[in-house]
Amino acid sequence: MSVTVSREDSVDDTRGGGSNAYWIRVLLILVLLTEQAALAFALFTPALPKIAAKYETTQVVWVMTALVLAAAIASPILGKLADVYGKKRILVITAAIAGLGAVISAVAPTFPILLVGRFLSGVGFAFTALGYSLIRDVFPARMQAMSISIANTGVGVVTVAAPLISGYMLDHAGVSSVFWFSFALCAVGGLLTLFFVPETPVRAQVSVDWLGAFLLTVALFTVMLALSLGADWGWVSGRTLGTLAVTVVFAVAWVVWERRCPEPLISIEVLASRKVGITLLAGGIAYGATTLTATLIPMLLQTPREAADYGFGLTVTDMALWMLPGGILIVLGGVFVGATSKRIGFRQHLIGGAVLIALGAAVLATTPDQAWQVVAGYGLIGFGSMIYAAIPNLVMMALPEDQRAIGANFTGLSQSMFGGMLSSLGFALLAQHVLAVGPAGPVYTADGFFVAFMVAAGAALVGAALAFGITVGRRGGR
Repeated sequence: MSVTVSREDSVDDTRGGGSNAYWIRVLLILVLLTEQAALAFALFTPALPKIAAKYETTQVVWVMTALVLAAAIASPILGKLADVYGKKRILVITAAIAGLGAVISAVAPTFPILLVGRFLSGVGFAFTALGYSLIRDVFPARMQAMSISIANTGVGVVTVAAPLISGYMLDHAGVSSVFWFSFALCAVGGLLTLFFVPETPVRAQVSVDWLGAFLLTVALFTVMLALSLGADWGWVSGRTLGTLAVTVVFAVAWVVWERRCPEPLISIEVLASRKVGITLLAGGIAYGATTLTATLIPMLLQTPREAADYGFGLTVTDMALWMLPGGILIVLGGVFVGATSKRIGFRQHLIGGAVLIALGAAVLATTPDQAWQVVAGYGLIGFGSMIYAAIPNLVMMALPEDQRAIGANFTGLSQSMFGGMLSSLGFALLAQHVLAVGPAGPVYTADGFFVAFMVAAGAALVGAALAFGITVGRRGGR
């Protein structure tokens, strides 16, 4: 494997006049795409009840599951293609596929066709890692850490704005409007990237390992299928265990093949190294804790007080306002990471952020009955979400130059996997504490929320403990 930098495409600090304004414009364009993974959850979660009513289905959860499955399958493959053919090129192609998926979803006459559209839209989860690795390749060194951190701060903006946008569109324009909105973002982001974002000069001079991609695809598809449907099938049922057995067979086959393949999808040695492996494990588990809390908090806030001994009965709009301080703190956390990366170090950001997430989850586990308690708990999680900025920086520092895109996509993959596993565990435990079943679904006991939030707190602490083993991103930029 070799890395080349073409002279005509090379990028240095003089490009765009060497001005910070040029690179800020490029960054803003990339943010239109990189934040769509967060938007995919924040924008569509409020729409699920209306989607279920429109298509008369009880399987509306697959609107989100299809996204995760597509992300798990497509992200590693797109990452490798980006290493070979160029990250800008693959970003634009990915935007076209995700945009097509949004159009199909918007006009879908049946629920299965809607899921086809959602599956295609799921490839957009690769935007984040592709964007980060492109920043590392083309941005001036002085702006890289801050730019990746700023790109992450959009998660806070999405957390605040998406429920408000979704609520307004659902109330005034119907379910299809949220899909058209997603299409517009893909179209605008893709076109602006095509015409105004520089291409990376870095290329991996290898052929694409399609057999490795196939083996990995089957392994990822089956494990995500088991995680998604295990609760319905039964976690120890023959169907679940059989699906997981297929996962193991194909995962082992993939590892064996990748070790023998002269041009593997990704180097197993790099993936399993302490630099990369511990970072992926620690970051994935800590990130999974935020995924679980993000799913639990809306349920806690929207539960009517008269239905249980907790809850606030908030509308989607009111809930967004309550979460506004936490969203602002997510933004500030990303800026804080970029501003203090050399003085504190990305590893310390990951450790400290994970501890704050654990504290916030512990506060919410008490099912508070005062607004300020909810705001404080989510605020701790919000600022702790500085891990969103720390993790990609740590992975980029640990990876060889020619494997940044595929390695960064494994970051997203680990986060999706642990997010799915922790959410499944949290909701499996929550399901053991059903207080009543009403028209809007089950109402859970306070004890159920305590257990589920403490799972998130425990996972965050495990991530913090593992992060002590990370060998890059320490204080002083080491």
